[in-house]
Amino acid sequence: METEKYYDPDWRDRFFQKWHGVDVEGILPVSAIASDELAATSRGTFYQPIPVRYLNRILKSAKSTGIPFRNFVDMGCGKGKACLYMARAGAFRRVIGVEISSSLIAIARDNRNQMGNTANIEFVQADAQTYFLPDGPTLVFLFNPFDAVALSRFISVNLQHFKRHGSIIAYAFDIDREVLKNSGFQTLWRDTKNRLSFYSMT
Repeated sequence: METEKYYDPDWRDRFFQKWHGVDVEGILPVSAIASDELAATSRGTFYQPIPVRYLNRILKSAKSTGIPFRNFVDMGCGKGKACLYMARAGAFRRVIGVEISSSLIAIARDNRNQMGNTANIEFVQADAQTYFLPDGPTLVFLFNPFDAVALSRFISVNLQHFKRHGSIIAYAFDIDREVLKNSGFQTLWRDTKNRLSFYSMT
């Protein structure tokens, strides 16, 4: 599934990539990241990285909730930019990137090795539709990684996790947010202009 491209990196993104010597920028269509393992290609979106300024805001908002987050999980992590940023921030015990594309997960792992001092980062090749979130309060990050069907399936298999642990979803480019509302989530806040929102089951 291709969607509107909304890609606006600034000097912070260029600095992040150059300073750490990683490959996280650029847009890749679904055709460029497809592989034999990518059985759900029709459910996924193209690759584009989240701008650093959004990650900074997400981190500040997560801290303001007062929730003692144990994990940060990026569903559809692509090249791993969000995970690298959050690991450097040091606010989470575990940082996990989940990605179904073998080509993207390989780049993410190379980026982790290049960056160094990232022992708490895990990159897992898996289908979000069948992936179970780890135990403990978790900040789940979605940068519009797949369509409404895949999102609904991800929520369905993890519904008990959200109820039990009080985990939060940070959703950027939140075009399928109705899926969350229909699943019982409440909007904690939403930036309409930038299409960025936080959701909780409580």
